[in-house]
This record gives sequence, structure tokens and C-alpha cells, in this order.
Amino acid sequence: MERAGKKPPVIKFDAYTNLPRFRTTHFRDIRRTHGEFIKLFRHLSSANPECFVPTVPPDTTAAGPGTDEDEFRIKANFQKWLDRITGDAILVRDEEMMYFIESDFGYTPLTKRKPPATGVRRKAIKQLQPPPDDCSELFDFRPPAKRFYLVAADVKQRVDRLARIRRNLGVAEIELGHRFSSMTSLESQAGMINMWKKLGKTVMNVGDVQAMRATAEAATIGDTAYWLSNSAYIVKETLTNRHILMRDLLAAQATSKSKHATAARLRSSSTINPLRVDEALSTLEEAKQVEAALTAKVNRVTANLVRQKHDWIANAETDLEAAIVEYVGRMIDAERRTLAVWESIRTDVRAADGSGGLSRLGRAELPPVVKRAGASHSQGPKGDSWSGDRRTYHGAGYVPPPPFADEDADDGLSEVDARNAASLLAGSTF
Repeated sequence: MERAGKKPPVIKFDAYTNLPRFRTTHFRDIRRTHGEFIKLFRHLSSANPECFVPTVPPDTTAAGPGTDEDEFRIKANFQKWLDRITGDAILVRDEEMMYFIESDFGYTPLTKRKPPATGVRRKAIKQLQPPPDDCSELFDFRPPAKRFYLVAADVKQRVDRLARIRRNLGVAEIELGHRFSSMTSLESQAGMINMWKKLGKTVMNVGDVQAMRATAEAATIGDTAYWLSNSAYIVKETLTNRHILMRDLLAAQATSKSKHATAARLRSSSTINPLRVDEALSTLEEAKQVEAALTAKVNRVTANLVRQKHDWIANAETDLEAAIVEYVGRMIDAERRTLAVWESIRTDVRAADGSGGLSRLGRAELPPVVKRAGASHSQGPKGDSWSGDRRTYHGAGYVPPPPFADEDADDGLSEVDARNAASLLAGSTF
């Protein structure tokens, strides 16, 4: 991928094919702009009404133009798009695919096809009741596809709004960290000066983690919701195109019946005009041909869309599951970073004065806290030392522990009441 500043990127890729009509089987260093991908997508959508054509990925991501993550995500998205386009037996054999691969100096579609209806006519048709449909599977699929499109678009807006709030929170925390650092001028004790300085840097680092979380949320859930929303919109419009074809078929059937009635009336007339009979028969034949062509097209579109419906649902589930898995992993990483940042000043806060930094809370009798190596790390391979949980693996031969002993049994355990629990907590090191 090549990008100059914030301009749309240029995608470079290699192509290998065993399909006929290509000049060769290997094409190296093909360069296509984002706009040329969109031109190909528009042609495939209008020329193949029997396919749910995958929408082109956006030319930028929430990671920000020019970043390594943005480049990685764009290349992965375009690779996924090319895999799905070439994996479709109908789309890969479209004539424009050959021109898209073999053009040496850019790409422009040679054949321009328009959708069945555009503009005001399309909007008017959408307001009408759908035509009678024998395929209940596709008839019942359009409402949830439209609902999915609206919900995904709403999720995108909400995630973007949450990301903006997180970024503002990060900026506020950085400002708070600067103010904590300025508290050093009000202190005279060396431990407290060091504590305020470390606390200010820590809060600023927490603000940086908030900015990282905002980017992660927008780049995982937000971008995926945007892509799925566009994909569901294409599904909805493709099913609308099928309804328009069905309406055209009903109109062609009505025309054939009218032409047939006209020919029958001329045939039964007492005075037969050969010219009018020939004209009526020719128009009837043309109407029957149009009806037969539309019938075959509607049947082909219906059969292929039923198959592609399951493929589209599987792809949407895969994309959504991958986004959720990545989002959860990055949120866990952000929480661990935040915890590690706070733990880095734990001993500095407790060692702020001779009594462990807690004299201002009326606990001056406690012994001083001594810094020791490894005291600021609670996350380890054996679990979380803050909660006491331990990671264990139960193999095939795992035997559950025995039930708890009776309360009256003498198990040798010391009694733990509120006073003992308080003393234990007061003497802990975290």
C-alpha cells in the first residue's frame, strides 16, 4: 500500500489465475486506487443482480492515516475483499474482472449497466407492497437485513461517540497529572515531593492509556460495524432489485396476456386483415420472449441469492466474532496496562514519610514500608495477586476437591472475625 499524506491509498497486489481468456496466468505489481476498486464494485453490483457483492473497505481506519496499524488493517481488509470476490464463481468470471486485472494504466469499466430502477422511481417502488413471492426464505430475509443495517450503523455512531468521550477523558487526566506535578512546590518533605511527582506522571500515563482504549474501540468494533452496515445495505438493495425484477415480470406477463387476447380477437373477427394479424402475432412473440427471459432471470437470481444468503451470514458472523475477540483482548491489555501504571507508584506512595505515607490517616504507628524488587507486579503467570485467584488447568484425570467439613469439626483453622480480618488487611502489602 502507498499513501501520500491523507490522500486515498494505492493498493498494490499480485494476481494468479487459471481462468480462460486472460493473457497469462501471473500478474505482478498491479496498482489500483481506492476509486478504481469502487468503480469495479459498482459495476459488479449492477451487472450481477444474483450476487451479494461485498462492499469495498474504506480507505482509512480509526487507527489514523499514516500509522502502522492503519496500514495493516487496510491491507488485511482489501485482501479479505479480494478473497471473497474471487471466491464467488459468478463474480470472478465477470468480463470486467479481466479488464480490472489486465489494465496497465488505470481502470475504467468498459460496460456500464444501471440498476433496474434509480432515483425517484426506485424510491416510489420501495413504498409499494412487495410483489407476491414464492421464495419465503428471501422474502423473510429482507426485514432482518434492513434491521441489521440500521443497528450496525447505530453501533458505529455510538462507538464513535464513546471514543470521543474517552479521548476527552484522556486529555483531562493528562491535565490533572500536570496539576499533581505542580503540587511539589507546596511540599517541603522529600518523600511527599517525590510522591506528587510520581503521581503526576502516573496520571498522565493513565490518560495515554485512555487514548489507546479509544482508538482500540473505534478500530475494532466501530470499523467492523461500519463495514457490516454497508454490507447489509448492499444485501437490502440487492433484494430490492429482485423485487423490481419480479414487478417487471408481472408487467411482462400482463403484456403477454393482452397481446394474446388481441391476437385471439383478430382471429375471431369476421373480416381478417392480414397485416394486423401479422403485426399482432409478432408483438405477441416478442412479449413471450421478454416474459421467458425475465422468468429465467428471476429464477436464476432467486436460486443464487438463496445460496449466497448463507454465505453472507457466515461471513458476517466471522467478521463480528473476530472483532469482538480482538476488542476483548485489547481491552484486557488496556486494563492490565492501567493496573501496572498504578502499581508502579505503590511503594512511592507508602514510603512518602517515615510511617509509610499513612500518617495523615491516623495510622502513624505502622512500621515503615521498605521497597523491594518485584513488589509492583501483581500480574503473573500464576494469576492475579490482588484478588487471590490462581490459574489452574484441570486435565482429564481431574478429581474435584472434597466438600467443606462440618462447622463443628475441629480442623485446626484459626477463627477469622471482623477484628482479625481488619488486622490482616491493615498489614497487607498492596
